[in-house]
Amino acid sequence: MDINLLDRILHAMDTAASTRNLVPELPKGVRPIHVRVLDALTRTCDDTGCSRVSDIGDALGMRMPNVTRAIREMTDMGVLRKTASPVDGRVVLIRATPLGEDYIDRYIVGVRQRIERELADTVNMDDIESMISTIDAIAAAVSRACGK
Repeated sequence: MDINLLDRILHAMDTAASTRNLVPELPKGVRPIHVRVLDALTRTCDDTGCSRVSDIGDALGMRMPNVTRAIREMTDMGVLRKTASPVDGRVVLIRATPLGEDYIDRYIVGVRQRIERELADTVNMDDIESMISTIDAIAAAVSRACGK
């Protein structure tokens, strides 16, 4: 393989990784994991706006202690509220507070809608699917080559 091609591949991977840094700056004390938890909450919540901690962890593909820690931090910040399930008191339900809803609107829904509009206007969906498959394949190849 041409060394210039490998350099271009690695540069494109760096560019893709740094794209997350282009989203709006988060408020002081809010970390990217907090936004990921809010995003998982929006994807897993029921009709009442609540989600189980385990469902959030599953959506994130994270270990429960890490999810629980992030949720505790967000509860302390006033972003989330914990309640017991009315069906099974042993189950902890998570819901966004008004502050959490504001963060969801600004940092998840709003950003996602703007990005989706821009992508729809500029990038073909087949190209997006191909890019995702290609990045996954390249990451796996680099991982194997580097013994990780």
